[in-house]
Amino acid sequence: MNILIVEDNTSEQFLIKEAFKEAQVTHTLYMVNDGFMALDFLKGQGDFHNMPRPDLIILDLNMPKKNGLELISDLKGNPKWAHIPILVFSNSEFPTDICRCYTMGVNAYLNKPADFQGFVDIAHAVDSFWFKLVRYCPH
Repeated sequence: MNILIVEDNTSEQFLIKEAFKEAQVTHTLYMVNDGFMALDFLKGQGDFHNMPRPDLIILDLNMPKKNGLELISDLKGNPKWAHIPILVFSNSEFPTDICRCYTMGVNAYLNKPADFQGFVDIAHAVDSFWFKLVRYCPH
C-alpha cells in the first residue's frame, strides 16, 4: 500500500518515517512538502512521473504555498481523487479547524503527538485501522 505524506517540516517528515519503521509498518511512504507538490504527485507531473496512486493521504494543515485546507478542497472536488481517504495530522487543536476538515470530507483528524512514542503509536493505529480493517474503493 502507498501512503502520501504532505508535510512541510523536514524534522516531522523524519519522525514520521522513523515511526513507521519502528512500528514495522511496511507500506511505502512518499513525502512531499506542500499542496502543490501533492497535486503534482497525483497528476504524475514533474519529478513525480509514473508514481502510484496513494491508498491514503496524510497531510498537515499549516503549510506554505497551498495549505492543507486548499489541498483538501482540490482533492475532494476531483472525482479521480475524492475517494482517497485523507487523514489530517496537525498541531492545531482549534475546534473550527477540526470541524471544517470533517465538513470538507476528511476521514480523520489527528493531533501530532508530543513525543516519538506517540508517532509510533499513530503509525500502528494507521496500519491496523486503515490497512487491516477498512475496505477501499478499487479505483
